[in-house]
Amino acid sequence: MKPMLQTLPAAALLTLVLCLVAPKTFSQAAPDVAGSWSLVSLTEYRSGTEVEVLGPHPQGQLIFASDGRYVLVGLRADLPKFASGNRLSGTAEENQRVVQGNFAHFGTYTVDPVAHVIVFHIKNGTFPNWNGEVQRRPFTLDGDRLTYMTPGSFGYGASKVVWQRLK
Repeated sequence: MKPMLQTLPAAALLTLVLCLVAPKTFSQAAPDVAGSWSLVSLTEYRSGTEVEVLGPHPQGQLIFASDGRYVLVGLRADLPKFASGNRLSGTAEENQRVVQGNFAHFGTYTVDPVAHVIVFHIKNGTFPNWNGEVQRRPFTLDGDRLTYMTPGSFGYGASKVVWQRLK
């Protein structure tokens, strides 16, 4: 009976530590944004004009996992097929259109619900200049519509990204 009594305080201590640590990591994963989202629009403002960066009908998904990981992919709906049929032997023009017509990154995220900011800890992506960066994106959540602003580090100004929750 004595060994069980000795392990009980250790188990209680471990539970207490997990309860104190877990809110810092898991509660910030924000259940309100956790789930799968479909890209609605990606617009940027150039000289006071709104420009659709990925065209009028962009395709994409953003998945916020409940464990604090995310994957984000966006692309133009009208990306050209490669004439060669081989993605490794596209022409300069085909490659340019594909590079300019997509973005993707993945890593971990947290949410500051008070400041209404999603914090992306970007591990890797199709724009390598962002690899390893931490980016804060102010957001609004209106029902099943998530909108946030990206930083102006694409080589142009800040942009607005709108996502619709997938059901």
